[in-house]
Amino acid sequence: MGIRTVAFLTSSHSPFDDRIFYHQAQALAKRFKVVIISGTEPRSATVGQISIVSDNSYDSDKKKKIEFFKQTLAQFNPELVICSEPLPILAALKYKKTVPQKVNIIYDVTEWYPSKKNLEGLSLHKQIFTFLKLLIVNLYASLRCGGFIFGEHYKSLPYRFLFGYKKWEMVSYYPDLKYINYQESKLNSGEICLGYTGKISKEKGIRNFFAVAKALKRKSPETAVKLKIIGWCLNETEKNIFEKLCQEAENIEIEILDKQNFETFSDQLHDVDILFDLRKLDFENNHCLAIKVFYYAACGKPVIYSAIKAIKRDIDVNKFGYFVNPADSELISDRIINYIEHPDLYRRHGQVARKLAEEKYSWGIIEPQFVDFISKFQF
Repeated sequence: MGIRTVAFLTSSHSPFDDRIFYHQAQALAKRFKVVIISGTEPRSATVGQISIVSDNSYDSDKKKKIEFFKQTLAQFNPELVICSEPLPILAALKYKKTVPQKVNIIYDVTEWYPSKKNLEGLSLHKQIFTFLKLLIVNLYASLRCGGFIFGEHYKSLPYRFLFGYKKWEMVSYYPDLKYINYQESKLNSGEICLGYTGKISKEKGIRNFFAVAKALKRKSPETAVKLKIIGWCLNETEKNIFEKLCQEAENIEIEILDKQNFETFSDQLHDVDILFDLRKLDFENNHCLAIKVFYYAACGKPVIYSAIKAIKRDIDVNKFGYFVNPADSELISDRIINYIEHPDLYRRHGQVARKLAEEKYSWGIIEPQFVDFISKFQF
């Protein structure tokens, strides 16, 4: 008997997460019945061929959340479960024990686990204890799953070293170009719009971003500088820092938008000239493949990015922008001025970015291998 139903199980992602809903689930719905079960928000719906069940009532009680996942899985009776975190794997294992048919469990690894966000705000001894506890849970979940999907190279290495005998597939974060409303980028004389998207925090580079804007305005006072920021603050501390940065940005126009709907996100980038990611170069960031770079390329936008090791390995940003030291606002502002003074270079970088997306970094290229990998779990 083959696979009839595939369930996606996540405790930390929205049911409309772009990787889960818009890419993987949409691809599998062409062949299988698909359900997404999430623990992040209260929602129950059917969208196209995909069923969605989500409930955040048990967010603080892991045992109740596992039971919610287990009971919801039993309602749909899937033969294959794709889990985004260790906790859903524990739930899928409990479900597996209650059904007569064989059930395969796949771990879709997209984050470091444990990561530094799991340890924030803890004392040193609690950090050590929490790290070891989460590490043990993750190793157990990895041991018990039937295979892996990896979003990026460096995060795959520990799993491939320890569990290389299991089936695995590399499925990166390339965008489906049908969701990208592409327009060729051109600079308007005398003005420039710099873009920042995602979590607004010091760790993600918001201070570096403002430092660059100030340096640019100081060096080129005749240029009208606008910042377009699409995102959200993680907490009150980061919100206060962000508000202060905005207040101190003299003679710079600032537009702030909340998190956007995935299907229309690219529309909000049409007036942005250059997109930035200036996160600090610590160990975790240096080994994380920043997903947005593929979306920026698909939008045909030049980028200026921290010289992150994981990005250097997977995509040559220097073909459509610049790798930089994120703290070097003087050099980064010079890069922007170079674009202003050489609009042909700017236009060429935008064209190269889009071409790379079409030829190498689109979901359409890797979707067949993903579906084929899932289809191999026949029994």
